Amino acid sequence: MGRRPVGVPGLDEQLRAQAQAWAEETALAQGLPARVADHDVLRDVAALLGLKGSVAPDGAQARGVEAVETPPSGADDDVLE
Repeated sequence: MGRRPVGVPGLDEQLRAQAQAWAEETALAQGLPARVADHDVLRDVAALLGLKGSVAPDGAQARGVEAVETPPSGADDDVLE
């Protein structure tokens, strides 16, 4: 038996497929689309869930993204070996 792919523990392709099928079936049963692709709807849902900054910036917003700088290298005296 091989190792599962890296990711969420216990989440394998069979479970992922079952969850996707369940989500699609229940959405259709409620008269909702199986998938949401509208950017505005996804942004609003992310905001309702408190996921600020989860939507990638586009257009002029991308210029406001700050570069991440690498911290200076050196010995870390607090690390246990």
